[in-house]
Amino acid sequence: MDSVISRFEQVMMPLANRISGNRYLLAMRDAFSMLLPFIIVGSFFGIIEWVVLDPWGTIMGEDGLNLGQALTGLSGEAYKASGFVAVMQMLQGLCNNVVTVGFGIFSFLLVAAFSYRLGGIWGGDKFATALTSMGAFIIMTPQQVTGKAGDVMGAFSLDYFGNKAVLTSIIVATAASWLFVKLSKNEKIRIKMPDTVPPAVSKSFAVLVPVFITLSLFTVFATILSQAQFLDKKALNDLIYAVIQAPLMGFSQGIGFSILYQGIVWFFWWFGIHGHNVTAAIQNMVYMPAQLANQAGDAAYIFSNGFFEAGLMHIMGLLIAIFLFSKRDSWRAVAKLGFPAMLFNIQEPIAFGLPIVLNPILLVPYILAPLANTVVGWLAISAGLVPVFKYVVPWTMPLFFGGTIGTGSVMGGVLQLVWLLMDIVIYAPFVIAANKMKDEEIDEEES
Repeated sequence: MDSVISRFEQVMMPLANRISGNRYLLAMRDAFSMLLPFIIVGSFFGIIEWVVLDPWGTIMGEDGLNLGQALTGLSGEAYKASGFVAVMQMLQGLCNNVVTVGFGIFSFLLVAAFSYRLGGIWGGDKFATALTSMGAFIIMTPQQVTGKAGDVMGAFSLDYFGNKAVLTSIIVATAASWLFVKLSKNEKIRIKMPDTVPPAVSKSFAVLVPVFITLSLFTVFATILSQAQFLDKKALNDLIYAVIQAPLMGFSQGIGFSILYQGIVWFFWWFGIHGHNVTAAIQNMVYMPAQLANQAGDAAYIFSNGFFEAGLMHIMGLLIAIFLFSKRDSWRAVAKLGFPAMLFNIQEPIAFGLPIVLNPILLVPYILAPLANTVVGWLAISAGLVPVFKYVVPWTMPLFFGGTIGTGSVMGGVLQLVWLLMDIVIYAPFVIAANKMKDEEIDEEES
């Protein structure tokens, strides 16, 4: 095993170095890392909102622990009309404000972070690049939504600011940043102010023409999109979805595509980029509709958002393998610190702290574990041993409970436990091999 890992490391380390040396990908990774605190805080308040405070949820509801009825002594319509429910819903609203910052406007924040980093690596003014890209993103976002009565209102829909628009934000940030930096380096269109003018004012006038040209071009593009007859909502985000959804809907339920999808997601994660956000277009246009169709009883799709979210806990297998087999003090220390977050499927402390990111030793099990889970889950559901994932459950739901609630059957939780055992077995040889490689390094140093 040591020789296999060693040879694999010899192959992967140069590749990892080349990838990590790509400035564009590095900027993308850094942008996602900058938003990590917002994701973690939003996840924490999301758990409180969806699991703890929801009057009909996992803890308070009749289908859960039914603590709401125990606390109030009420049920049915009396419970629904009680002050307790009103207070819980008010607190849910407060938590939702924080969740919106972490997830509802995630794409908008990503534009700011990504374009800021791109401005730096391409030699432009980072702050001006970020502001220009944010303006371009707003221009490409429809500023009208339809109310319940069919009235058109001047407002933004969060559908264009959340995870659904991640790919849009990456494209807009890249195009706007590149164009703005390119123009701002052109001395012929720079407005130069006298030396007596304050530096901040001079910088503003220096980028005035580049900002004007960049935003004007995005306005022209947005105008062209608004006339597209094949788009309902006339937005870049909808164009991307239309291009992606049509070719994928036909074979998204195939095991081959699902394995490919999982491989892409977790390879992005291994590089340090939020794989699920990058592939959000596929999730929201293919697997979320499958989830909703399952919930409505219109279909019984095996592969859905719920299926893949239930498999997020494969890193828990790595943590348990570390606790059982690792002799590295650093690994065990990080595992202890990251364990509480991983209970709620938040893997970032482990991914960046261990690290998993760009670690050749862990690349194979990190991708192999979710692929193996996908195959076993597909077989179990196809054989009728486990129901399809029918109900929408927060992705932060702890192990066993997420599978049980998502499928409406304890067999869903059992499937997650089976996955966990598989993951421990998959990760264990690599953790043990890492121990031996470390021991050899120590022996060489002592000799």
